[in-house]
Amino acid sequence: MNMQVGIVGINHKSSKLPLREALARAFQKAFEKKEGVLLLTCNRTEFYFCAQSLAETQMEIFSLLREEMEESFEHALYSYFAHDCFNHLGKVVSGLDSAIFGESDIQRQVKLAYENARGNRKLPHEIHYLFQKGLKIGKELRSSFLMANKGKELPCIIQEILEENERPIEESQVLFVGNSAINRKLISFFQLRGAKNLTLCTRMKKGEFPKLSVENWDVLENWDMYDVVICGTYHKNHILEKSMRPLQETLLFDLSIPRNVDPELGKHPNLKLYNIDQIGNGEKEIILCENVVEKAVQRQMQLFKERKQAKWRYAVSL
Repeated sequence: MNMQVGIVGINHKSSKLPLREALARAFQKAFEKKEGVLLLTCNRTEFYFCAQSLAETQMEIFSLLREEMEESFEHALYSYFAHDCFNHLGKVVSGLDSAIFGESDIQRQVKLAYENARGNRKLPHEIHYLFQKGLKIGKELRSSFLMANKGKELPCIIQEILEENERPIEESQVLFVGNSAINRKLISFFQLRGAKNLTLCTRMKKGEFPKLSVENWDVLENWDMYDVVICGTYHKNHILEKSMRPLQETLLFDLSIPRNVDPELGKHPNLKLYNIDQIGNGEKEIILCENVVEKAVQRQMQLFKERKQAKWRYAVSL
């Protein structure tokens, strides 16, 4: 007795950034209100669903995406069903499938995606089981192994890039675009390392803000006056675009999908642009971790099967 769950998705390993960007928009339009869980992060877009015929539903998903896409995309999508779907989610939540091995923020992102779907529509029992147990597996792996053996996290990698470009954190003027979770994490990291010239640019009028200079969107008119600009917000269009005026030397980090920074800016002689595909590391302890996830998934799948059989036997006995 298999779980009738499946996933269709795209990530940093299956395609380049421009196609991921286009498909992220297409997935949002096609599945934001569909029965299932839509997971959108800087490195992946995935739709988890439950159906009587997983293969037929997969074809329907492809068809809906074709209505939104002008370019070919089928070659870049991956699909997993039943046990393989569960195993994939376990690796995603654990950070094993991330560009930065063992990254911690993905667990929060998966939880928020699940809670958002659960709060806005009725989800099948199988989807609830998949995400509740998938999140449990990720938490257990992180606490028992990854916390002791994890690779470098995003803030440390960005710090290394700044140092390579002679932009030390404690001396640089840094502009953060967007009051997002990823930016707040970076701001806290920078402040702990002695940064004093930090500015946050946000469209938000209310809410919780880090303790630093907060500016409105107008500050973007002169974004190149900062040594470093880190974009991590959601916007349908490019926030930083090509300009006819002379630009000062600036390091740009684009941590968003869809991208916040026009890729053409990366060709400017005074600018260096790093997008999410260029920020990662090569530490690989994946084989051991994947074995741990696989065993945990097998255990949870067996429990699911036993519970289903127990309910069936009880119904027959009535």
